[in-house]
Amino acid sequence: MFDHFPGGFMLTSPVYRAIAPETALSRHLSTDRLLARICVRPPYFALSDLSAEAGRLNATARAELPRSQELGPIQGAELSRHAAIAGLCAAALAQADDQRRYYLAQKAQYTGFLNDAPYGSVITLQAELLNLSKREATARIEAFAGGKPLAVVEVEYTILTDSAFSRLFRSRARPEFSAEGLGRMPALPDGTIQRDGPRWIRRIGEVPVQACAGHFDRYPAMPVAILMGQLSQLAGLSLGGDQAFFIPHAEVVAHDFCWAGESATFEVEETSAQAANHVFACQAEAAGRTVGQMQLTLSRR
Repeated sequence: MFDHFPGGFMLTSPVYRAIAPETALSRHLSTDRLLARICVRPPYFALSDLSAEAGRLNATARAELPRSQELGPIQGAELSRHAAIAGLCAAALAQADDQRRYYLAQKAQYTGFLNDAPYGSVITLQAELLNLSKREATARIEAFAGGKPLAVVEVEYTILTDSAFSRLFRSRARPEFSAEGLGRMPALPDGTIQRDGPRWIRRIGEVPVQACAGHFDRYPAMPVAILMGQLSQLAGLSLGGDQAFFIPHAEVVAHDFCWAGESATFEVEETSAQAANHVFACQAEAAGRTVGQMQLTLSRR
């Protein structure tokens, strides 16, 4: 994801380490201590009931977005947001020091299961590290609702120190922006939607800084999960506004950031369909450059 920046940031061979002993022995975790180690803040960070046990980080979350045609207790993209944060928290707790680091989601695989828990139900997350090295981490996060499986998300992160991130993105700093006072992530502007043959396209003239609240502190960038959420909503719209669906599978690759103040374009195109399953090629652009791609499967019900 970031190997085109000065300094290379090529990934090294993974070396797994469990959650640090001082936290592994404690059932409950201090949110303030955890926030000091990671790169995201509320309202983007919205995990509750944090605990660590036997090398696993546990947390809960709830849906914040309005209900859509997507089935289940939470939208897949919003679930991916909470899962990715749980995964990076597990990586941060496994570090040998309390230094703040940036865990930048590079790739993700999402496997979803149809779950009949009511919308807004408590989601339970269990995150475990698959590997951790100086410059990369991989986490597997399982999500449950109503005692039943909801999704499995596997996320690969590139790790940057606080100083490295600040050096690379100093031109993007917005020190005057603060996410304080925002209770939840604000919605993006509606923008415009059009069809171009098989493609559905949504354009937003300018991403507001508030839509990046808490991601990252003083460097407002549109979170990958929100970008992918726009793509899944657009794909769902292409099925028909009254078609209920869920997401059984998605694969995401992030290439760059979409920064506050930039234009954003979302494109989806159905590439195959079999019975109730529809596969889409999806792409998100910021100011004309590709920032993320996704292969998405929607299953109609």
